[in-house]
Amino acid sequence: MSEAVETITANPPFDNPDCDIILRSTDGVHFHVFKLILSLMSPVFKDMFTLPQNGLQSEVSSVPVIHVSEGSTTLQILLLLCYPAATATFDSLDDAKAVMEAARKYDMQATLSRAGDLAIAQFLPYHFLELYSLSCRFGWEHHAQTAATRALEIKDLGRPSNEFNGMRDITALDHHRLLIYHYECGVAAQAVGDSLSWLGISSKHPMWRECGGCKSTSSRALQVGNLGKLTIAMWFDEYLVSSGKDLFARPCESTLMESAYYNRAIVKATACGLCRITVVESMDRFRTSYMAQVKKVVAIVKLRQSS
Repeated sequence: MSEAVETITANPPFDNPDCDIILRSTDGVHFHVFKLILSLMSPVFKDMFTLPQNGLQSEVSSVPVIHVSEGSTTLQILLLLCYPAATATFDSLDDAKAVMEAARKYDMQATLSRAGDLAIAQFLPYHFLELYSLSCRFGWEHHAQTAATRALEIKDLGRPSNEFNGMRDITALDHHRLLIYHYECGVAAQAVGDSLSWLGISSKHPMWRECGGCKSTSSRALQVGNLGKLTIAMWFDEYLVSSGKDLFARPCESTLMESAYYNRAIVKATACGLCRITVVESMDRFRTSYMAQVKKVVAIVKLRQSS
């Protein structure tokens, strides 16, 4: 009986005529592979090869042909991930998901792990929430932590508007873990501005220097480096409070770099003839230290382990 779908041979390295098994994709592509490699990577294939091969025979040889339920795109990447010297890439995150599901079906644990590493490397900058979902589904806690850290860039994560692709694939518990992590990072980041004891400085700056020409001093005193408790300027106090609220909602360094409150603070400081001389340089140095401290305290917070 002739085959209904015309078959073609896959691209190298899956066109080897010395193969001892052929996998046929749903779209009629023949992958010439070796039982030994597949048996080492997959106990499912290993068991399958112990059964009588009653399927089709190749038109050009007596090599058995096994039908699989994957298309050629999925099957090619899956097999490339099985071959140690091969290089694989995904064209899309949907392709990655299909390969991961196939690897799980065939119990290819090493291949599944390689697929996860590859997906993180390719898609993390733009698909971190979907990758968080996938990492939770497959039990990759280290990748879940990486994706959750990138999710700190989302302001007010957890509001109804923050629906994302992959949410249907995530459990309520794993989504809750992500929200707790985002909240705890926000608390830690906001607290950085409550005390400046972490500043490695030994001299005064216009943010806390009482100058004769500046009457915009607030009543709040903060521990400032090794200088003790100092009353800070009103414009600087407003900057710390406002940037702290932003950090609570979006606890990442870029929040400080993009904050409109930074320029607003400098504009207010330049109203003082003495402060305006050094405020730009001083605030630039402070923001650099501020960002480093936020990064440091957020890095201490960890995604809670899945129970």
